[in-house]
Amino acid sequence: MPSLAQAALVPGGGGSGGGSDLPEPLRSLAAWGFALQRQLTGEMRQNLAAMKETGSWEPAAAILLAAFMYGIFHAVGPGHGKVVIAGWFATRRARILHGLTASLIAAMVQAGSAIAAVLALAGLLSLAPRDVTAGAAWLEVASYALITGIGAVMVWRTLTGKGCGHHHHDDACCGHHPPELHDIQEPETAKTERNALFAMAAAVGFRPCSGAILVLLFTFANGLFLVGVLATLAMGLGVAITVSAIGLGALGLNRLIDRLFGQGSLGRRIRTALALAGALAITLLGMALFISTLLNGPSLTG
Repeated sequence: MPSLAQAALVPGGGGSGGGSDLPEPLRSLAAWGFALQRQLTGEMRQNLAAMKETGSWEPAAAILLAAFMYGIFHAVGPGHGKVVIAGWFATRRARILHGLTASLIAAMVQAGSAIAAVLALAGLLSLAPRDVTAGAAWLEVASYALITGIGAVMVWRTLTGKGCGHHHHDDACCGHHPPELHDIQEPETAKTERNALFAMAAAVGFRPCSGAILVLLFTFANGLFLVGVLATLAMGLGVAITVSAIGLGALGLNRLIDRLFGQGSLGRRIRTALALAGALAITLLGMALFISTLLNGPSLTG
């Protein structure tokens, strides 16, 4: 088991492609990002091997830094999570604090799902690394099903006038209510939208990261599982930073549209259309990924 887990952490082994299907300059940027991820993976492997050989915890700081940087650049690559979260903020109105919180929830749930999967499959069931990865990959199905379900609820709420962006919306839903109202009561519409956002973020994160799984497998096989857990959490923080930046960029686009069209009837119709389009896109994306995963089998490739 140790040799298999260590082989999985060798730079360039089992990694994602270099984004050859992307147009330039995105292709070169993706290739650079993947190369950097391989380098960071190599640094983690070397420091983990040093810890195993010497029993010293001195390399731990370098491991955590490499894992944190890995998370930042790993989140830049292709992935449905960023699309879902960015789609939400581009088409539905939310507060900046909620955007940051949602990004952190998605990243930490992803880290937690990887830790739980390795503990259950490798620790309790004593499965081989390849079987652990295959088993953890089925969490994709749950993630996509949850995204589809939440997206469908968003569509229904928008069509029935219970979601942000509709003509029944209140300013609190959009985060524009006066400061003194913050301390009185959060309106029901805003609370429901916030809870739906956080649920969506958790659904996005339910699919574990392949890099975290491999680090956890290696550390579990070599008696360094605590280091693997800390490294996985560091990866999660890195992922949260990148996803937050993308989400806030989408939220800025939403605010720009709001400024252009204001609070009039045209602005309300545009917000309703955007909210409905975003909800439909999230639902269809989740459904397509769910069906594709069932037909082709899950695979933790990113």
